[in-house]
Amino acid sequence: MTDHTQTIQYIPLSKLVASPRNVRRKHPKADIEALAASIHARGLLQNLCVVASDNDCFEVEAGGRRRLALKLLAKEKKLAKDWPVPCHVVARENGVEVSLTENIHRVAMDVMDEIDAYATLVAEGRTPDEIARRFGVERRHVDQRLALAGLSPRIKAAWKRGDVSLEAARAFCLVDDHAQQDAVYRSLGKPVSHAQSVRARLMDGRMRTTDRLAIFVGLEAYEAAGGKVLRDLFDEDAVFIDSPALMTKLAEDLLASRRDDWLAKGWSWVDLNLGSGRGEGLSMVRLHAEWRDPTPEEQGELDRISGEIEALDADLDANGIDDDPRWTQRDDLEAAYETIRQAARCWSTEFMALSGVMLSIDHDGEVSFAEGLVRADDQKRAEAFLKQRRAGQAGEFEHDDQEDQVATRVSALPKAVNRDLTTARTRAIRLLLSGDPDVALALCVASLAGRCLHHAELAGVSISGQARQVDDLPALSAVLSELEARAPGEGPALVDWALEMSRERLLGVLAALVASTIDLTHEDTSPGDLIKQDLADKLAQSLDVDMTQYWKPDLAGFWARLSKSTLVEAFNNAPGMSGKSPRAREDAIKAHMKLRRDDLAAKVASAFDGAGYLPEILTTPIPAGAFEVTAAGAEAVSVPAVAAE
Repeated sequence: MTDHTQTIQYIPLSKLVASPRNVRRKHPKADIEALAASIHARGLLQNLCVVASDNDCFEVEAGGRRRLALKLLAKEKKLAKDWPVPCHVVARENGVEVSLTENIHRVAMDVMDEIDAYATLVAEGRTPDEIARRFGVERRHVDQRLALAGLSPRIKAAWKRGDVSLEAARAFCLVDDHAQQDAVYRSLGKPVSHAQSVRARLMDGRMRTTDRLAIFVGLEAYEAAGGKVLRDLFDEDAVFIDSPALMTKLAEDLLASRRDDWLAKGWSWVDLNLGSGRGEGLSMVRLHAEWRDPTPEEQGELDRISGEIEALDADLDANGIDDDPRWTQRDDLEAAYETIRQAARCWSTEFMALSGVMLSIDHDGEVSFAEGLVRADDQKRAEAFLKQRRAGQAGEFEHDDQEDQVATRVSALPKAVNRDLTTARTRAIRLLLSGDPDVALALCVASLAGRCLHHAELAGVSISGQARQVDDLPALSAVLSELEARAPGEGPALVDWALEMSRERLLGVLAALVASTIDLTHEDTSPGDLIKQDLADKLAQSLDVDMTQYWKPDLAGFWARLSKSTLVEAFNNAPGMSGKSPRAREDAIKAHMKLRRDDLAAKVASAFDGAGYLPEILTTPIPAGAFEVTAAGAEAVSVPAVAAE
């Protein structure tokens, strides 16, 4: 702008007033405070533009924020009230133009410029606290900017040219290793704009602090043991355990400290399970506690509580509302009733000598236990004891006639859903098995040994040359089609064809053919289904099957087909629920229980979106170390349908 009437004067601060013509009218308090801190630290770097008024004052046309910041410094006695302010004095007729021009053409400092400025100050020896005070910003803001300054040159350059968004750049700050940052950047599609994808790649193999093991052990104990915690400066909820192995070891040691208490009660064995499997070496038979009659005192208390619950139910039905506090009172009464009832459960010394306890950690980080589990080696002894006891002590205690029979499964999922899920797993196993000659050879030997030595066939496997019809994944379909096209049709020619192959090629063909014999699809209901599931688990473990790569829980194909009770249980275990307080979780569950099944299914699908959810039937057991049997999982695997309590 050209203004030949413009002159510079030093005008006392007390004579500067706001101009009614200034186009910028609103100035956030925090903005003024930050500017005041900057002026106090570095001085006034830009003059004000003013117009002389009739009362010996000057109206500020451009620089209203600077005037307010200077007045704040004077109020705080950091400047004199009449401190001389350098001002451009312009003609009144140009005042509005000056104000409008300055505000329209003002450009905020680029984030990268601010980052470089902070980094320069640190290089000059300034501390983050000093920088925060100097610029009137919070220390966290400075730390965030310095973290961005520490990004690799490759990511900084990509950020400047628009190939990395600001949110994604912030996610890269989770780690300091430039090589790791660059490796993740190269692995992602461009432009990189999804911060969660960056964070997931960087933290692959690490554990969130909301994990049940981390909750069980506690961050304080983990850090005291030398563990490192990674905190995202830009997302307070993104906190990670850098050494899951250490956390797992601490959890195992802490859980092991509870073992002696259970052994002292008389159990034959007590095992620990920290993984996600159902347990190793367990039979399908499970023993159950007996029930004694309640004492007169217990019965009197049970009757009293039942009466209160009935009266409360009648009143709630007549006058209750959804958020009525008496619902909490009712829950407390039910909990008290169940506590007294459970006190009547007792284990005989004979049962405890034949079975054991599995200790694990539930989703809330609490110790859970499964009693009466029988190991496979003890199954026959347990079955014989049950038969003998039923025959010799008939009528002495209430006994399940099928307790010593092969268990049937009580699946929480519909048969059709289980069939679809196990089909998806079968397709994945067939594909991976076709590329793993070692596992294929082992499976082939096992199958032939069963046929030749025991006249038995592996459930779900047919090595006799009968291919099972499965809608395979394209990669395996192509391999099998090529083999079919190349293999001769007659027996002798087939032998010649096989003999001419190299050992490596022969093993590759063997793997593909063995894979074509696999069909582990089942409905998860019969004893035969349990055997298929066990074999699928073993193969998935050997092949390192990650079913999240082959199956996703979509709304129409999965969630909408489940019962409402199963959906509610799934919602209770959703990722977003782990950080809620017990009260907040209870309120959320009650609210969702009122939804129609289809609406609830949509809510649950949304809650698990992108979380890599797998139902238990698709989960691959951990290949080594401890295994976990949750209360729900052990019940689903082991309890006969007629024996469920």
